[in-house]
Order: sequence, then C-alpha cells, then structure tokens
Amino acid sequence: MTKSAPLSFGSKILPLTSARFFAAMFVVFYHGWLIIPSHRDQHDLLSRFIGLGYVSVSFFFMLSGFILAIVYLGSGKPVQPRRFFVSRFARIYPLYIAALLLDLPHFLHTFRSSGATSMHAVGVVTASVALVQAWSPSLTGLNIPGWSLSAEAFFYLCFPLIGPLLAKLRLRTSLVAGLLIYATGAGMVHALHGSGQTYSPLPHLYVFLLGINLATPFRWVMEESERRRALERSAPYLIVVSLAAFLAIPVFQLPISENGLQHGLLAPLFAVVIVALASGNRLIDSLLSPKWLVVLGEASFALYLIHMPIATMLRRPLQHYGTPAFLAYACLVTALSVLSLVYFETPCRLWILAKEKVRSRETQATSVLMQ
Repeated sequence: MTKSAPLSFGSKILPLTSARFFAAMFVVFYHGWLIIPSHRDQHDLLSRFIGLGYVSVSFFFMLSGFILAIVYLGSGKPVQPRRFFVSRFARIYPLYIAALLLDLPHFLHTFRSSGATSMHAVGVVTASVALVQAWSPSLTGLNIPGWSLSAEAFFYLCFPLIGPLLAKLRLRTSLVAGLLIYATGAGMVHALHGSGQTYSPLPHLYVFLLGINLATPFRWVMEESERRRALERSAPYLIVVSLAAFLAIPVFQLPISENGLQHGLLAPLFAVVIVALASGNRLIDSLLSPKWLVVLGEASFALYLIHMPIATMLRRPLQHYGTPAFLAYACLVTALSVLSLVYFETPCRLWILAKEKVRSRETQATSVLMQ
C-alpha cells in the first residue's frame, strides 16, 4: 500500500457545493408547496416526499461541520479565532441582515394583526439581529428560516474549542466518538421532545459535531491510494443506496418520528453522501462540478434565506394559480439568489475581508467565482 500525494480539497469540495443547491431547493419546495390550498390535504407520494424537506437543515449542519474541519483542521495548527470569526461573519451576516429587512414589513403587519405588544416585536427583531432567536420559541417570527443561522452562530462559537479536540483523535477513537456523539444527541432529542425546543441549537449541535468528526475517517481513507480508489469506485453506489434508504420513508410511509427526522436522525445517511460526494469519483465530479451548478450551490445560502420573504409577498398568486405559479416562483427565487451572490454577497464578503485584512480559507477552497 502506498501513500497518496497531498490532497487538494478544493476540487473535491465542488460536488458538495453543488449538492447544497438541491438541499436548499428541497426546503423551498417544503415551504412553498403548502401555500397552495389544493396541496395541503394531499397525502400522495410526491406530497409525502416534499413534506420531508426540513431534513435539509440537518444536512446543512453536518456539511458545515465537515467543510470547516477540512478547511481549518487539516494542518494540525490551532484555529485562529479572529480569522475564523471574521470569515464566518463576512460569509453569513450581510445577506442575513438583508433577508431580515426583506421580511420585516410582513413581520410587522403580522404582529399588528395578532395584537402582540410592541415590546415583543422589538424583542424579536433585536434577538434576530443578534442571532440568538433560536434559543427561545417566542423569538423566531422574523424570517423564520433564519433560526438555523442562529444555531450556526452558536456552532461557530464552539468550533475553535471543540473542533481541534475532535481533529486530534485517532481513527478508532474517532469512530467511537462518532457513535457516542450520535447516541448522546439522539438521547437529548428524545428528552427534549415536546419542550418547544425545536429550534434550539442544543439538540442540533451533535449533527454539526458529527460533521467535524467525519473529517477524520475521510482523511484516513484519502491519504492512502488503495483506500482512496476503493472509495472512488464505490461512491456512486453509496449515494444510490443512501437515496434509496431516504426514499423508503415516503414510499413505504415508515413510522419514523418527525421529531427525530427534524433533529438529525438521518445523520448516518448524510455522512455517507458527504463522503461519497467528496471522494473524487469522476462520474460524480462530471455531473456535479460544472461551473453553472457550482454557482447555484454557492447561491444556495441566498436561496435558503430569501425564499420565505418572497413567498409571503407572492402568497396570493401562489394560492390562486397553484403549481404553475409555484414553479415560476422557484425559478424567480433561484435567479434572485444568483444575483444576490454576484452583486451583494460576494462584494460584501470581499470588502469585509479586505477591510479586516483577512483571507478566507473557505473562499480559496470553494468559490468558483474566484477562479
């Protein structure tokens, strides 16, 4: 057995970037499909499949932990907190605030109609701006998908402390740690069921940690040529089997707890998919690395954040014209997300990084716009 040459993870990340678009679009369908009155009471296979769109959030949490571990923990050097936090702030905060402002008129109208106090409205807005709204169910009314960014902010605070500890584990210890993290996280999810903590970062943290931990066995596989080739050959089959296992849920109407699905029960399937997509398999790369698809993947963050405010603006046409209007809406928010990436997100991120004299490792590794 021979050692492989040093890995360049930039090219391997492209299929993962593209996969983010499909995951974000799954959320768009999940939220938008139910706006159409004729879809609300349907229980056919398509509706059951779309009704699982919320699992994409757990996929994002695991993928985030994996990518950050690959980018920041591969060298064995400690994470530089300032560089890390500035890079994360530049990546998420400008668009996050813009999406809050986009949803603010609808939020204020809803609050006035509900008779809630002005102080409550101020509390929701303040908590959302501070990225702490996920800690209280009563504070999540402004652009509701933003709760996951609140959770991510907490994960980012944990990363420089917990990430290096997980990265130092040897393979066997890492595998045991993964099982313990999954079992502990699932136990916490079960214990908190019914407590109103659906959006709380705590029951979602274990999925992020599993993503970080996944980087260790992935590196072990990729650093040796025979193991690496074995993964490359098996990667398409791993994806097919994982997708088949997921599709079995709506097809056979498996009695799986929605609470578990919302909180990372499918993390093992996500781990298999992430590793397979990052394997370097030529077929997967050829399908998921075209520049236009990678750009859609990079724009998935905007797609995720703006789709709900746009849906509320277009609620009446969506309700009146049904599926054709929804498909037009999906195309519209996709186009707007790409425009946001090119003309807002990227300029804002680069301006902040330049002002703070920070070069983002994530940008170097993943951004097709920089190539």
